[in-house]
Amino acid sequence: MERKSTGLRETMYSWVISEISDAERVGVPVRVDGVLYSTRDARVLHQVMEDHYYMKSYVGDEAGKICEIDFDHITEF
Repeated sequence: MERKSTGLRETMYSWVISEISDAERVGVPVRVDGVLYSTRDARVLHQVMEDHYYMKSYVGDEAGKICEIDFDHITEF
């Protein structure tokens, strides 16, 4: 059971890093639990995400353009 959980966390971490990388290419900032991260922070981010699962949400401007991506940890799913 623990191995499956560990695999899910690693998959989630890879997903978040991929999302950050894509967002950086188009100039959209990404926050994880309210803290701004970039791909340069991958090692620190891995430690932050170690015991949490995350949900992605978008922040848009008045015109509907995505201006930020947020990942917040979830406690129940």
